Amino acid sequence: MRFPVARLISLLVSIFLSLNALYSSAESIEKIRSGNPEFDSNVVPFFQSFCVQCHGPDQKKGEVILENISGEMLTGKDREKWELILDALRHNEMPPDEAMDRPTELERLAVVSWIESELSNSIAKKDNKEASVSVRRLTNFEYENTMRDLLGFDLKLSEDLPADPIKPYHFNNNAGMMMIGPDQLIRYKEAARKAMRSAIVDPGQPEVHRSSSQWDNKTIGKSGMSQAEIGVYQGPGVGRKTFGVKSWPQTGKFIIRAKASGIFPDGFNYVPLRLVMGTDLRHDSGSGIYHEVGVAHIRNNSKSPQVYEFTGRIENIPIQPSVTHRNKVRPPSITITAQNIFDNGQLNDHRKSGFDASWSLMAPRIVLESLEFEAPVMEVWPPEHHTRILIESALREENEDMYAHKVIELFMERAFRKPVSKKEVDHYHSIYKLYTAELDTLESAMRETLSMVLISPQFLYHTRVKDVQAKPYELASRLSYFLWGSMPDSELLENAKSNYLRDSKNIELQARRMLSDKRSKDFIKNFTMQWLSISKMKTVNINRDLFPRFLYTVHVGERRGQEQLFRPTIRDYMIEETVGYVGEMLNSNMGVMNIIDSQFAYLNEPLAAHYGVRGVHGLGFRGVPISPENKLGGLLTHGSVLIGNSTGSAPHPIYRAVWLREAILGQDVKPPPAEVPALSDSAGESAEDSVLIKDLLALHRNKKDCQDCHTRLDPWGIPFEQYSAVGKYQPLVPKEGIRVRGYDHNKDIQRSDYNNYLKSINTVRVDASARIPNGPLVNGMEELKQYLLKHKEDEITENVLRKLMTYAIGRELTFRDRAEIQKILKKLKVDGYGFRDMIIEVCKSSIFRQLK
Repeated sequence: MRFPVARLISLLVSIFLSLNALYSSAESIEKIRSGNPEFDSNVVPFFQSFCVQCHGPDQKKGEVILENISGEMLTGKDREKWELILDALRHNEMPPDEAMDRPTELERLAVVSWIESELSNSIAKKDNKEASVSVRRLTNFEYENTMRDLLGFDLKLSEDLPADPIKPYHFNNNAGMMMIGPDQLIRYKEAARKAMRSAIVDPGQPEVHRSSSQWDNKTIGKSGMSQAEIGVYQGPGVGRKTFGVKSWPQTGKFIIRAKASGIFPDGFNYVPLRLVMGTDLRHDSGSGIYHEVGVAHIRNNSKSPQVYEFTGRIENIPIQPSVTHRNKVRPPSITITAQNIFDNGQLNDHRKSGFDASWSLMAPRIVLESLEFEAPVMEVWPPEHHTRILIESALREENEDMYAHKVIELFMERAFRKPVSKKEVDHYHSIYKLYTAELDTLESAMRETLSMVLISPQFLYHTRVKDVQAKPYELASRLSYFLWGSMPDSELLENAKSNYLRDSKNIELQARRMLSDKRSKDFIKNFTMQWLSISKMKTVNINRDLFPRFLYTVHVGERRGQEQLFRPTIRDYMIEETVGYVGEMLNSNMGVMNIIDSQFAYLNEPLAAHYGVRGVHGLGFRGVPISPENKLGGLLTHGSVLIGNSTGSAPHPIYRAVWLREAILGQDVKPPPAEVPALSDSAGESAEDSVLIKDLLALHRNKKDCQDCHTRLDPWGIPFEQYSAVGKYQPLVPKEGIRVRGYDHNKDIQRSDYNNYLKSINTVRVDASARIPNGPLVNGMEELKQYLLKHKEDEITENVLRKLMTYAIGRELTFRDRAEIQKILKKLKVDGYGFRDMIIEVCKSSIFRQLK
């Protein structure tokens, strides 16, 4: 079990500060004697020399008071105290730099060895009845993926469910948080009925809805473009064409056919066409709701138009409700919007008072000749998702009741991810009979019956077991929900049925197969977003005065000055950069320490332009070789990290220090006490008031209530000061007293004008130097990385393994798991801690294979 390092530090920080009062209380020494010879001869003298001064009766700092601590660990009375002490001593967090006396390395390791041995022995002697069973419901992410794989199509159901709990740097699949309340069960019932309405169709083929729109490719308007052309800009907003669909089915698959080509000025060879559906997306309104259907990269020119097909489910599309305007009723509608989302990182370079639409003629353009909408699409009828539930069988005509019993049994086995008993099937079959008395068709009765299956604990919860060794089907589910975030497929279930998963070699074969499946991308994204806590970067309010070129903003209407909502942004790409980087580590089995530094970055063209990396073209992401002057490599310089841990105006060393310690070093940082005033994050809210937070930090650190914690926290964040609030390397800042003015449309016609102004005032090198607690002085990001690579490999690799294991089993690790963790790390170290290897070792571990 890992404990907050802030707690560890507060508990032991003053242990080593003074010796004067240490021997003044013989009574306190006697109180920590246990009669254990080694405890009395080695540990007690250690505490006498370095600990009791500040954690005895005279001074009770921190959460552990040593005067009453017991050396007998079998009872578990003081086990948490011992684990706190062990983690602090193992990672050499103590003593602090200012200590007058410190234990030798041999003294420290001797106490560490004794504590580890005693804790291990106490666990070994414990009755197995203490093994806990993890019981947790599916997260919304897992629920939606499971419904997709169970039914055979994608439905956006989680939007109608209560949000899962969120805790920074923790995973939301923790068994302690994933329970179900009455309101949530009602929501699950509604979602299940919605899913069954889509999955099981009525007899007879439905009406097919078709509509289309065409655009003239010959008439040239004032902009210099034909009516069919979509430029990068359209007035103040993103270039687009819209098409209103007036009729559509309630359920089913749709297809949109776009006849399109591209116009490519010199230097360009593609243009991306994105289709979204929902309400009308106006640049001057924030009320638009949409669902992305897909993106096509057009490379054919206007002389050879091609038809591009986009598909989806109509149930996932937001509908514009009926409205009354000037006494006229407008019926519900769905708008298809075709967008030109070309972005080479220079879109804002051509701004004046608004978007300069004339630049559209210099950028790639889409020629959209027509759009056709059709729904439902019927390659076969009834569709496959219907017949996978209502199987084709002569039994339906011969004995409908027996047919219904078989349908329910087969569906339950897939929904519950394991074989079901006749008693269980009979229960739901009796429910089916009740519905047949009320409803006209087998289809209607089956929809309601199977909806009940989908709100049962066997479906909504991860399988519960009473014994320690996981059963084959339960292990199959644990594998699939770890690596796919979804239910097991037929091959995995067949392995469970044949009992092959008892063999670790077969587990490894399945894990490797699953990691090569496209569904593993869901695991990487969900794991990475929560591990690194990067989703918060989308909520940071970027200072548009200080960073006028970062955001694409609206320049007219009620949303003037706010960010455009309906096009991909640099922030979106930064999320994809981080998730893709971790995915690249998995695919190539890179060493885990690549999270600290690497010889590559994961970029597309607009993001590369933001970072100043040349030679990257297109919106597609890929691994890109980098050089030292790029100031990139690893995760520490990712925009998702740097923006998410800034104020939007300035770097925030405390936020970044907390991120490094929590996400990378695995140290739980305790929040400041309620009575301690927070460090203001309002520095630089306007260009005129821009102040480096490091300056505020120096003042904050002088406060007595803040000093101890900040002495050990600040040095981890100060080396990040060379990177701005928008994640760019920025080694120079203005002299003290000079305030940065914002972008001035009258003075700064081109980007180069504003850049020249910034260069003229940014003349002072950022002081990014700090002394690492119990370590050397480091100056800037590169030296911080080198320190972490050289001195913190053990902590970092252990942290990543612990994060993976915690995510995989849905509970926090305890000391009971420590020995297995160390065993895995020892094995992985031989080949450089490969990330894929680490994931596979998690799957093969006894922690994963046993439900504790």
